[in-house]
Amino acid sequence: MSLKPLALSLILAASASPLSAEPIHLSHSFGETVVDPEKVQRIVSVGYHEQDFLYALGLAPVGVHEWFGKKPYATWPWAEAARQAVGAEPEVQNGFEIDVEWVWSLQPDLIVATFAPMDQRTYEALSQIAPVLGRPEGFPDWGAPWEEELRLMARATGREAKAEEIIAGLDARIAKSVADHPEFAGKTATMAYFNEGQIVGYRSTDGANRLLGKLGFATPKAYDEMAGAGGNFTVSTERLDLFDLDAVLWLVEPPSRAVLEALPVWPATRMAREGRAIWADPELVGAMSFQSPLSIGWGLDQLVPALATAVAGKAP
Repeated sequence: MSLKPLALSLILAASASPLSAEPIHLSHSFGETVVDPEKVQRIVSVGYHEQDFLYALGLAPVGVHEWFGKKPYATWPWAEAARQAVGAEPEVQNGFEIDVEWVWSLQPDLIVATFAPMDQRTYEALSQIAPVLGRPEGFPDWGAPWEEELRLMARATGREAKAEEIIAGLDARIAKSVADHPEFAGKTATMAYFNEGQIVGYRSTDGANRLLGKLGFATPKAYDEMAGAGGNFTVSTERLDLFDLDAVLWLVEPPSRAVLEALPVWPATRMAREGRAIWADPELVGAMSFQSPLSIGWGLDQLVPALATAVAGKAP
């Protein structure tokens, strides 16, 4: 065989194989975004917890959105090691709404908004800057499972295998907790918040309640019926009975706890009589609110023993 035909065949074979991956089409709640994973270099997270997901995937965002806590780089303890591992020192945007001009100033090539206060108008404005990942398709506002958020970010950045490894690892940890605590099965539990005389409850698909569900607990069906578009509902303290379950995870500050425990009806509740209330410290409040691949594993170490104590009805 002559060298000329061989060289020609090698050239044709090379031309048939692209030097870089083709852009991919990602569907989400706001439409479809086209991304070339190999070209994603500068990521800005405009949602409230997405930085944790990016760090878990080994990515270093150049900008993140502060939710609460006022932590350096908007990074809580469970994510700090992962942030340092990727060398991320992102700019931080404060405030509830998305600052479109701030995003533009960072010159991103991917904007992550899977758990963000984003409406159609803001999405369209951000899309003029860079491809945007909205909430995973098929889920209500603030209601997508963390696994689907992670998978969407992973597809956009070519890290699908890493995402599945993370999900499998957390599933295994949860499965072990379930095996170690068969008494959780069939019990009722929920996360609750209290402020200014009002109790806030959450639907069963809220992040923390979904985690409780995986551990074997059931959220009262009435919660889903009462929850509004944002996934929560508010009642006065007169309906404290709605929260008198086998275990209640209160995400409140000490002053709010004092007000609750001072209510005339409090001493008569199972929470008071049997010690079924779990009072989360500030870091556990953050972990259960974030519901990220990093915060869940960290939070389980505190949450599972506390749930075991509450279900046993042991007074603190």
